[in-house]
Amino acid sequence: MNSQRTSPNLPSRIAFPAGPEARTEAAEAQSYTFGPFRLLPGERILRRGNQVLALPPKAFETLLLLVRNPGHLMRKEDLITALWSDSFVEEGSLTSQISLLRKVLADAGAAGTYIQTVPKLGYRFLPPVTRTWASVAAVGTPIQVAEEAPAERVIRFIALPFTVRNGDERAGVLEHSLPEAISASLAGLRSLTVRSSLLAARLAEGNPDPRHIAREADVDMLLAGTILCEGDQVRVSAELIHAPSGTLVGSYVSTTRLDNLIEVQDSLVHGIVELLMLRLTERERRVLAHNVPASARAYEFYLRANQVQRQRTLESLSMARDLYRECLDEDPDYAPAWARLGRCYRTLEKFGEEGPQSLELAKWAFHRAFALSPDLPIAHNFYTAFEADTGHAQEAIVRLLGQEERNPNDPELFRGLVQACRYCGLLDESVRAHHHALQLDPKIDTNVAHTFFLMGDYERTLEWYSRGALYYLDLAAMAAAGREAEALDLLGRRGAPGGPFPPMMESLRYSLQGDHARSIEILRPALAIRPTKDPEAKFYLTRQLARDGEHADALSTIRDLATEGFLCSTALRCDPWLRPLSRLPDFQDVLDELLRREADARAAFQAAGGDRVLA
Repeated sequence: MNSQRTSPNLPSRIAFPAGPEARTEAAEAQSYTFGPFRLLPGERILRRGNQVLALPPKAFETLLLLVRNPGHLMRKEDLITALWSDSFVEEGSLTSQISLLRKVLADAGAAGTYIQTVPKLGYRFLPPVTRTWASVAAVGTPIQVAEEAPAERVIRFIALPFTVRNGDERAGVLEHSLPEAISASLAGLRSLTVRSSLLAARLAEGNPDPRHIAREADVDMLLAGTILCEGDQVRVSAELIHAPSGTLVGSYVSTTRLDNLIEVQDSLVHGIVELLMLRLTERERRVLAHNVPASARAYEFYLRANQVQRQRTLESLSMARDLYRECLDEDPDYAPAWARLGRCYRTLEKFGEEGPQSLELAKWAFHRAFALSPDLPIAHNFYTAFEADTGHAQEAIVRLLGQEERNPNDPELFRGLVQACRYCGLLDESVRAHHHALQLDPKIDTNVAHTFFLMGDYERTLEWYSRGALYYLDLAAMAAAGREAEALDLLGRRGAPGGPFPPMMESLRYSLQGDHARSIEILRPALAIRPTKDPEAKFYLTRQLARDGEHADALSTIRDLATEGFLCSTALRCDPWLRPLSRLPDFQDVLDELLRREADARAAFQAAGGDRVLA
């Protein structure tokens, strides 16, 4: 990136106004107020009322220099020296920052001119500025601040797919996999909220304006890039853009060999960190270090695997698994590859023909990822579904809540909590986790529709399920709400591409048609699988078993589900298809067992600080 980190102590060449109001250079004002705006140096944010206006670091430093010296001519050379003290930049860099400031102030509804250009000399900040200071306290007593300090600054970031020009198949892999790898690296930083690569791919269609992406993705910063190949040489150009204004913040250009792209990701990530002036903790530095493999060949296998698995077929997952293995043969200590390999093993075991050994290999891969990088975000995010499906959702809750303290701005962490809490029967907590995830990423799909289904809220089930791929849950919700004919019609129109319906869909079709014997015939082999590969899917099959009249077997299966880690006391009491089970003699014993296990999970949730985190 073509900018360097700015020192927090600006050079003394910058003139400060004399007089009592200036106090001393060391005593920074807590805030500067001008017009409807308030600038807070300690928090590095600009506010208008309750609205926080996003400013790139260099633009913020430029504005701070101007408001410290209202009415005074600030010469261009002095501003450049202060802002870029340890690098050479041209005057156009300063002009860009001034232009951005004027745009942000105007977009915020400010009337009149704030920054005056003095031709050939510099700039003058025109409005009067009021300084607010912390009150003076006696030695040894805490300083009382005039106002409550605002929250920590968090930058919302998205990396768009890169445009590949003149590239072969090897270069084409980079279109999605390189920005996705960059996003995964940055996701471990608490000062960033990183949008998903799936959202980035969708928004990049049609080459939209950055300001449109800023509105749709609700982001401050956008990374876009171009890859140009000539033989074995690859030229990567990337731009970091302040999305709301479309203003360039910094650019990056690198020419290297196609087999040495590891340097591109590493330098791009560190360049973004420097441009945004992110203050990294020692833990965050370790996470970034583990996102860089030891060899360029390992990185090439990793990027190819990431690209292949985007197809989301069992065949592509098998290919991705083998590529991750080759990556790890080259570098056995590359934690992200272990995490992604674990997900491949688990998905192939769950939906494919892989045997139990694949489940053990998944567990080993995840444990290896954690051993190498305990705070790696993608490892924690992928591992949650594994834990929930294998009967350890309560452990997942405690683990995720522990991670929240380290990385509170990762929406995927709260997405995982939605599932883990639901599996433990903590439905209100699951919905709270969903709302917390939405605050961080309004476009995230949290699968909260399944939570609403367990709560018996079928209207909100349909509302939230429509955000994802439509498969089964909307049909079940319609049928449970008494719209069985509509559900059956939709099921028939949906069809089964490439072959017959899977058992869950096929049994539902027969059940809704009134052929309960055929439905039960399909259900029994699916319910007999031990251990279950998907407790939540088994719950849906159990509901259908109850609807088809096999009440005793359905209640027994719900008891089995509790031992397998899926708790559903609310549904057992409220679901219309399960209601007949309440007449069975063992019903109260099963319900009491579910409630006891849910109480244990709630106690673990509270002990881990769940109420504080989701407040």
